[in-house]
Amino acid sequence: MNSASKDFPHHLGVLRERMLHPTDYELAVNYFLEEFAGDREFVRASDPEKMPKLVAVLGHVVSRAIGRRVELEGTLVSYLRAHRFVHGNAQADGRVVLFFYFQDDDAGVAMLIPGVRGEMEVARFRLKGGLVDPQRN
Repeated sequence: MNSASKDFPHHLGVLRERMLHPTDYELAVNYFLEEFAGDREFVRASDPEKMPKLVAVLGHVVSRAIGRRVELEGTLVSYLRAHRFVHGNAQADGRVVLFFYFQDDDAGVAMLIPGVRGEMEVARFRLKGGLVDPQRN
């Protein structure tokens, strides 16, 4: 548990594989929460970034899950640059939003806790055209 930083390539590979599963991608959520969420070295290895396109897409995803337009608040976006992996958190409508995104796959997962219909809502998303590297802006 909380050991992602001990072997990033392995743990990110497992997370990617689970996220890309055609139907059971929610397994990626459990893996992320178990191996990444409490790993301090993982957090330290990531750089804070402003990624407005990603934040805008997340706002849309969360609004659809809630069923009305909501704003993300306190958004923290972190970038594990060497692995082209983005992760972070925010709040919306009194709920916690956790997310991760693989740049190379243009695919990510957003979690809304508590969910509208249960303990958690999970949505997979893509960014049309991917992310622009913040260092190249």
